[in-house]
Amino acid sequence: MNNYLSIINAIVHKYNINIENSKKSLVYKLLSKYIDVLIFNVVSIIAIITMINNSNTIHHESIKLLKIYINETCNKAKISGGTSLPSEYFGIDSGIYNENNISKNILDINFNSGILRPQIGGGGNIRKLTKVEIKYIADNIRQIMYYYKLKISNDLIYELINIINDNIECLFRQLKNISLKPLNPSLIKKMIKSNKHLEIFK
Repeated sequence: MNNYLSIINAIVHKYNINIENSKKSLVYKLLSKYIDVLIFNVVSIIAIITMINNSNTIHHESIKLLKIYINETCNKAKISGGTSLPSEYFGIDSGIYNENNISKNILDINFNSGILRPQIGGGGNIRKLTKVEIKYIADNIRQIMYYYKLKISNDLIYELINIINDNIECLFRQLKNISLKPLNPSLIKKMIKSNKHLEIFK
């Protein structure tokens, strides 16, 4: 098990996520794999943005573009009804999602405050990573940047870590929504595969 164990364990307890006891080790390993995929995808997206702009150095403007892309995926997920999912999640049209049903957008981006979106529902603020967790993710980011032969400052690495941490929380909020049943690897894979808001984990 890699150093994501402490992250996973803390957020599982934070959201009181129900995990099938006999599958707990497998669930943690699977979630670790998804966090690895998330980190690789986030870094790869910003690498592609940078290379398209004929640069070998990550700049703040690329981070802004990455945030916009991320906001269009995981952070735009609409969760309703507490711990229940809308019927659309299961392929049944409830009629509530149409052009005549307009509501206020609570997910506006505020780059000045560093907030991609406000907290939805319970759970409190996003969990802060420990120094050990930050170092582990930062090392992974540097390795992927080395693979792409790109340079990045420490400040921008920390911005990427914040984006990654934000999306980890997004994943766990949605796992909480399906944890009325004890979670197992099969249920998690099915949810991520079928959820368009979790493309960044695929």
